[in-house]
Amino acid sequence: MSKLKQLSDVDLRLLRVFVVIVDQGSFSGAQGQLNISQSVLSENLKSLEIRLGIRLCERGPGGFRVLPEGEQVYKSAKRLFAAVEDFKTDLADVGEGLAGDLVIALEDEIMSNPKCNLPDAIGDFLKLHGRKVRLKIEIMAGYQVLSRVAEGSAQIGISVAVDKTETRGLQSLPLFTETLRLCCAKGHPLFLEKTPQFDADEMAGFEYSNRGHLEPENFLGPMASQQEGDIGLGAQAQLALVLSGRDIGFIPVHIAEAYVGSGRLRYIGTDAFGASENDVVAVTRRKNQGVKMIDLFLRQLAKAHGMPMAPLLKRSAN
Repeated sequence: MSKLKQLSDVDLRLLRVFVVIVDQGSFSGAQGQLNISQSVLSENLKSLEIRLGIRLCERGPGGFRVLPEGEQVYKSAKRLFAAVEDFKTDLADVGEGLAGDLVIALEDEIMSNPKCNLPDAIGDFLKLHGRKVRLKIEIMAGYQVLSRVAEGSAQIGISVAVDKTETRGLQSLPLFTETLRLCCAKGHPLFLEKTPQFDADEMAGFEYSNRGHLEPENFLGPMASQQEGDIGLGAQAQLALVLSGRDIGFIPVHIAEAYVGSGRLRYIGTDAFGASENDVVAVTRRKNQGVKMIDLFLRQLAKAHGMPMAPLLKRSAN
């Protein structure tokens, strides 16, 4: 049983450090995130364990491992900080003006898409409403975007839409489409084929890098459920796997085109299964619908991308 009877500011700070260490999976990852030396991180973790009277994790030459007690503290701390973010979001909506933090989780490589007008939306929002609003934008993989919004640590997420997800309580606003093409790289058997236009059944004989649980159903038909191959969680991760020469995989065209131009990648397949268009959407929690700061930013996002305002939000299928 924990010895902690009351939570102080020090306890909250130490808990936040512990959460970041677990999220990053190591002290070195947390060091970069928090800009704190590993020795200070270690002292903070030791102090938290003493205050709680619980050993939270193992660390040493064998690596970093969270103990069952640490997992429970981690989950409880995540719920606590999500509740704090909910309170801050609610408080920002009180009174005549807007104030507080607006956290945006952004999937990697969304910003590099020429169709992305996020900077315009940010600029207009800040001019009109943002005098006392502080924006915080974090780049991450798509599945992390959904998780951050669902748990409440980010108010808005911008990510590629997914056909199936275990995340619940979310709603989405379509912004623009992202085009992906099936690719192989130099060193792959298909790279030197004169016309590598095969059907899905023939393609099934090649190693395929999938996107894990984010793989859309329209990718490659029967191959979409292939789980034995490599997994690329994020556009850059997928690119690295395909460039290795072992895998074929879908890569956003705005990323692939430079590598195709330099001769390192090649588009393969037919239009029937070798190309795909997915919606890029802004995601929020349904419970936050009507929160002034969030709704006003979503309106600027919709305006910047030329999307209709009525209805403002389209509920996701889940």
